[in-house]
Amino acid sequence: MKNSLIPKTTIRSRMEVLTSLIKDKDVLDLGVVDYRERRRDDNQYFETHPTLLFRQISKINPGVTGVDIDEQGIENLLAREFNVICDNVETMMLDKTFDVIVAGEIIEHLENPGLFLRNMLKHINPKGCIAISTPNPFYAKQRHKIWRYNRPQVHEDHTCWFDPSTLNELLHRTGWETVDNYWVQPRNQYIKTWPRLLRGYFSNSFLTIAKKAVS
Repeated sequence: MKNSLIPKTTIRSRMEVLTSLIKDKDVLDLGVVDYRERRRDDNQYFETHPTLLFRQISKINPGVTGVDIDEQGIENLLAREFNVICDNVETMMLDKTFDVIVAGEIIEHLENPGLFLRNMLKHINPKGCIAISTPNPFYAKQRHKIWRYNRPQVHEDHTCWFDPSTLNELLHRTGWETVDNYWVQPRNQYIKTWPRLLRGYFSNSFLTIAKKAVS
C-alpha cells in the first residue's frame, strides 16, 4: 500500500469532511434507512436522532436524493416528504448523474461491492467524487470484544470488512482513483480505545474520497 493512501488525519465526524463537499451540490446519498429505525414500531428513530447521516446531509442540502433497498423505510421517509427512491445500489439505473455520491456504512452490507462501485461510475459527473465510510476491522475495541466474548463484534447484516488498503485496491480495480483517506474516531470510551492515539489503524472507522479515474 502506498504511504500516501494511509490516512494521516483523524476526524471526529464524517461531516467534518462531507459538509464542504455536499454544500450547493447535486448529491446522491446511499443507504439512507437506519436499521434501528426500521425495527421500531413507532418509526420515530429518524426524528429523534440528529446524528443520522442522511438527516445531517438533508439539513445542509435539502435537495439530496436518497436511495435504499428497504421498502418500509423508504415509505417512512417519503411520508416525511424526503426525496428518496427504493432501489438496489448495485444494479439501479437512475438516468441521472451527481456531483457527490455519499456511501456511508453501506459497502460492508453489499453482496457485490465491485459491482456497486462500477455502477456508481454511471451516476457520477466527470468532476464528481464518491465518499465511502466503513467500519475499521482493526478498531482497538475489537481486541476487548475478542478477549471477553471470543469473537469480534460483527453486525448481523455485514457481508465483508475493508481496511484502507483493500478498499483502495477495489476502487482502483473498478475505475476509481483515491483522493483522500481519513480515520474517523468519535469521542468515546478512552480506556478501551486508547491504542488509536498511538496508531491510526486502531480507529473506529475510516472515510475515503475517490474520483473517476482518468483513462
